[in-house]
Amino acid sequence: MKFLFSSLVILLSSITGSAHAEPTPGPVVDPTSICNGEVCSEPMINIVDGFRDGQGGFADESLTGYSGKCFHLSPHYNADKAHHGGFIFDKSQAPVGIAGRFNFFYEEDPYSGMTAQEMKDGFVQSGGNLSPGMETANDVQLAHIYDEIDIRYWYRSDTTKRNLFVIGSTSDKSGNVAAAVFCKMNRH
Repeated sequence: MKFLFSSLVILLSSITGSAHAEPTPGPVVDPTSICNGEVCSEPMINIVDGFRDGQGGFADESLTGYSGKCFHLSPHYNADKAHHGGFIFDKSQAPVGIAGRFNFFYEEDPYSGMTAQEMKDGFVQSGGNLSPGMETANDVQLAHIYDEIDIRYWYRSDTTKRNLFVIGSTSDKSGNVAAAVFCKMNRH
């Protein structure tokens, strides 16, 4: 149940307004260290490798969208089974606005063929408002800080800006990771 909560946090926080984005209360997990100790599947490790080689600067238009396969590190999901997700990055507001959704047990990417605007419209229609992100030279970050848990996402692209690597984690205030998600997404 805790993992399902972490996967839907972007949608839920926009509806409830109980989360707030802050750069850091509590220890921040290095997203590339989540797979230390051989706990991740091969697809997850490949995404971590892409993330390590990645860069920031991919949200270079007023609205940018990405979607693709996601792998969840949780006792509730098979770490080798691909699920899907999508994120949009809206530069019309400062800081960059981010909205997204994870879709479980779809055989194909439900956002395939959509424009970034169509993705945004779909997120807004289902209650997903933009959350303020933080853009650095190396990546884009999103943090939802609650009393008991921190939910964070890190985003980097390859040099072509066509592929986005996403690592997300749900951790307690001590920095212990309870669940994680690893995605490789394609630009719309």
